[in-house]
Amino acid sequence: MGKARAQKVYTYDFSDGLKSYSDSAPELHILGTEGKYLEEVLPELGKQKRTVYQFEANSGLQFNNQEGYNLMSGSYTVEIYFRLDELESWKRVLDFKNRKSDNGCYIYEGRLNFFNFATGEKAPVKPKEYIHYVFSRDVETHLIKMYVDGESKVEFIDPGDEAVLDQEQVLNFFQDDLIAKNEASPGAVALIRLYDRVMTPIFVQQSFQRLARNIQRSPPTIAEAAASGSPEGEDLAEIVVKTKARIPSVEVTGKVYNGRNLDRVMDVDVLVRRSNGDSIVARAKAIDGAYRFQLRPLETYRITALSQGFEAKSIMVTPQANGGEVKTLMSLREEKYDKPISTLPFSQSDSSLTSEARSALDTLTNFMMERTDLKFRLFGHTDNVGDFDKNISLSQQRATIARDYLVSKGIEVNRVETQGYGPTRPLASNNSETTRRQNRRVEVWAEPIKR
Repeated sequence: MGKARAQKVYTYDFSDGLKSYSDSAPELHILGTEGKYLEEVLPELGKQKRTVYQFEANSGLQFNNQEGYNLMSGSYTVEIYFRLDELESWKRVLDFKNRKSDNGCYIYEGRLNFFNFATGEKAPVKPKEYIHYVFSRDVETHLIKMYVDGESKVEFIDPGDEAVLDQEQVLNFFQDDLIAKNEASPGAVALIRLYDRVMTPIFVQQSFQRLARNIQRSPPTIAEAAASGSPEGEDLAEIVVKTKARIPSVEVTGKVYNGRNLDRVMDVDVLVRRSNGDSIVARAKAIDGAYRFQLRPLETYRITALSQGFEAKSIMVTPQANGGEVKTLMSLREEKYDKPISTLPFSQSDSSLTSEARSALDTLTNFMMERTDLKFRLFGHTDNVGDFDKNISLSQQRATIARDYLVSKGIEVNRVETQGYGPTRPLASNNSETTRRQNRRVEVWAEPIKR
């Protein structure tokens, strides 16, 4: 076995505030409201009392990679021991794009999640209970693994460097992005460790076991990991390859075509997931409308084809042992635009954007930047209260201010048309305030750009 290279580890146990006792490690930065340092009894650690950093909802901590000498610029592992007090719906754990993207690590209804690509099959996380959480990414294979309490829960290939820090080079803990609200929980963290390499599954398991003995000690040494039968010097990707090599695979091939004219669809992303979960096990670009995967037999997979301008299509396959090649076909239907893709709410007699409308427009901006093959029409509406002509003018103002907001975010003005209809196209009755509220809106419609 070759000699393992020296590793860099930054440890934060909050016994000295946000400083690390690791050499050259920078201090963590506060996000949102400044938290509190508490001595907390941790039942999960045999009722030991530890210093923890308690944070409010949508607040947390930040690691600056440039200050940390680019520890996270290649392969890395993030280890955290923390609790979240609320777990309904989405609750942010790690944000790699400094609040500019919805993608990243969450706890979703108690399950591990990397939005919008993978979700764990079970819910190992409970509110107000500490968990040992590990996230690793291999720079060569793009393989991501997520663990809870030493056990692997989610594994997938990073589809587009979503777990790579952007140009701002910061990793945010617990504070959510600016796109959707209420996706962060108050809680507390007792330990954060950052490694400049991928930790093996055995190493992660030993780190969890050692944590229970003394949270403030160093992670297991290379010698200790080697004594367990899996040296730390062996990369996670190598273990995965060796394990899979023992199991004969079956070749699954397929073709994707347009159901309207039977032409092959050229630009297609094909994803493979196990049927009992959302974790991506394989991903590829179809070449000339064709794809090919090597999959383990006797498991059921969901293969999904995604192509711009078409509705997503999924099929199920179960390769059989020694059954030879599995051939599949997928017919895609062109997208229909027969309903609004977004509806923006407005207040009575007001053309200014509500917070809900701004949030919807922020989400819409990302979609519009991705879908350059579409143009958009913003249709303004009002209820029937007040003068008819003034309502026509008000509805046009609402559509215009929504368009201007999109343009300020970088959307080309010639891709967005506006029209005001006043009270002439109500969604609901105008007989009560509850139903009138539904009529005060701007609808966003999409339409393919004719080439």
